[in-house]
Amino acid sequence: MTDEEIIKLWHQGITRLKLARIYQRRYNQNVEIIRLDIRNRHVRFITYREALNRVEKILLKEVRKC
Repeated sequence: MTDEEIIKLWHQGITRLKLARIYQRRYNQNVEIIRLDIRNRHVRFITYREALNRVEKILLKEVRKC
């Protein structure tokens, strides 16, 4: 999920908490696929707090820009 997608969803009215859940779900789905390769078996999933941290940084940057 790119920064632009997060900002777009936020402008549509989705809360930052819901955005963090969406971001976590999509990220972990991609990691599941990546982990199927033996070389990438140590790539780890992210927690809800890590996802929330990432989303809040993006939104804060967007708010400061305005």
